[in-house]
Amino acid sequence: MLSQIKMRQHIEENFKGVEDWKVNFDMLKAKRIELKKLPDSRKIDCVTINIVPFKGGIEDIFRKLTDALVETLETSIEKDANEVMTFVRGAQDKLGSNPQNVDEIEQMHKEAMEIEANKQGVSEMFNSLKGKNLMIKQQIGRGMALQELESKW
Repeated sequence: MLSQIKMRQHIEENFKGVEDWKVNFDMLKAKRIELKKLPDSRKIDCVTINIVPFKGGIEDIFRKLTDALVETLETSIEKDANEVMTFVRGAQDKLGSNPQNVDEIEQMHKEAMEIEANKQGVSEMFNSLKGKNLMIKQQIGRGMALQELESKW
């Protein structure tokens, strides 16, 4: 269990883009194929060695790594979705008011410029979020519900 926690912590600290998860999911898929190619037993001289328990142990490690990748990907999607939604709601609040005088118009203009300056970074995060959601759908068959966020974006 301790190694599982460290594995998740490592993933959370080092994985940022969708490509990080994709590379590892692809690597696991390839290694599982290699593992299936191993024989179930090996004969050395007059002794036959059963390799099935070894293969089972390796498959268990692969499963744990897959679980950690899926869980951290879901966490990353939730975190990014919350950040994008916070940005969208903040922008709606700032731009949704009705200015009554020149000072309020000036303040709204400053806020609009601030939103525009931050929009590119949030837009990249939103696109990455969609990529991560597509990846999670491919891995576990379901993704996060992002319809509300997409409609507000």
